[in-house]
Amino acid sequence: MQDELGIVMTRLFLAGTLLALAACESAPEEVPPTPAAFVTDDCALIAAIGREQYKLSADDPQMSVTLKGEDAPWRPGCDWRQYGFNLVEVGGPEGERATAGMDRLSFTRPRYDAEGALVRTSVTTGDQTTSALCRVTRGEGGNWSLSSCGPDPRLIQPRAAAPSPADQTPDARLPVPLNSDVRPRDAVIPDPDPGAPPGGN
Repeated sequence: MQDELGIVMTRLFLAGTLLALAACESAPEEVPPTPAAFVTDDCALIAAIGREQYKLSADDPQMSVTLKGEDAPWRPGCDWRQYGFNLVEVGGPEGERATAGMDRLSFTRPRYDAEGALVRTSVTTGDQTTSALCRVTRGEGGNWSLSSCGPDPRLIQPRAAAPSPADQTPDARLPVPLNSDVRPRDAVIPDPDPGAPPGGN
């Protein structure tokens, strides 16, 4: 009986010792979250362009604004009143018909990079549309500001010339298939003679 009592007392002592050691251990040190290196904010970025490029204010006549995602749907859900703009956001033919008498703004989805972001934008007054490519940068306080706006290279650079019939290979220079009695897809084209003069027979 005494042996069993000794075993129980020993176990209780060990359990108490373990609890005491656990209580003495320091709590794990809390590691503060690492702030994001770059945070996107489409609405604040667009507001900087509207404020600094277009001088928008709440006292302006109401304008319609279209947001273009280009390669994917884009609905940032901007509160234009919060930014002090008198804008109504439209999308689709019905919205355009409902706001046909208003001046129109458009913004494309920002393209973020190491310097900030690029945004294509346009304003239409009557029949006159002016397009621009704007560079927006972010300051130390996290506020976006307009760095520059200029002509959109996509609209002013000349397009590549379309193929011309003069660029085609003359029939006289086309290679003659070795098996001309088959369909073109099955034709066997002879290898050119490396010793033959260019364009010669």
